[in-house]
Amino acid sequence: MYKPENYNSLSPYLIVNGAQRLADLLITIFDAKELRKYNRPDGTVMHMEVLIDDSVLMISDATADYPGQKTMLHLYVPDVLKTFKLAIENGCELIEEPVNKNGDPDKRGAFYDFAGNYWAVSTQME
Repeated sequence: MYKPENYNSLSPYLIVNGAQRLADLLITIFDAKELRKYNRPDGTVMHMEVLIDDSVLMISDATADYPGQKTMLHLYVPDVLKTFKLAIENGCELIEEPVNKNGDPDKRGAFYDFAGNYWAVSTQME
């Protein structure tokens, strides 16, 4: 087999200052599951993987050779209001409250995590 069982072919990879902190936040907000983790000798995260619903997200701590990067991610969730509330209660920065805009079948909201990543979360309503 050319990839691990139950993995998608494409997985986002986040490089942040605070990889374990981000993984813990994702576990709280999205009920993510930690799959694998490899630390460097200094205890920082060299590579870890978390499963969010059906998708694997890869994360590592930033280094001098691989500085932190910011990105935008979109995630469908069963209950956008509950997920959004958990994010804000756990220190994420509000971008937009979940709304169902005219012509959009999704109720969608957005927030920044502590590392500056933009998360759009939505639930299809129609």
